[in-house]
Amino acid sequence: MASAIYLRDDLSVYVVAGVPRSFQKEVAKLVKKAAKESGDVKLVNGEMAEWVLAKLKEDSRRRHERTPASAALWRAFSALSAARYHIQDKALEQQVRRIRDEIEELWASLSPLHKDDGSPVAEMD
Repeated sequence: MASAIYLRDDLSVYVVAGVPRSFQKEVAKLVKKAAKESGDVKLVNGEMAEWVLAKLKEDSRRRHERTPASAALWRAFSALSAARYHIQDKALEQQVRRIRDEIEELWASLSPLHKDDGSPVAEMD
């Protein structure tokens, strides 16, 4: 069953960098105060954070930075990331991770973002 926080219709998602894990307590205090005790904070695990960041990076790319092949590979990568998040069997999870990593390598070789030097563009628009 999903946590009660995920069932709310007033959710917001933020990406925060450069703060220690203990920052969650500070954010929780701020949210409780701002929401008059009805707010809540949930720190997502590493795999879910990885998927969210991958999705944000893909969504921030401009149309001319995508080719049909790289877009399809990116969708496959995203789907495998989501599947990996839900898999309980360690052996199967490792196999999905390996396939996902291979898809990522294929995507990097086809993506217009990697044409100059073989490395992804560091900045997001």
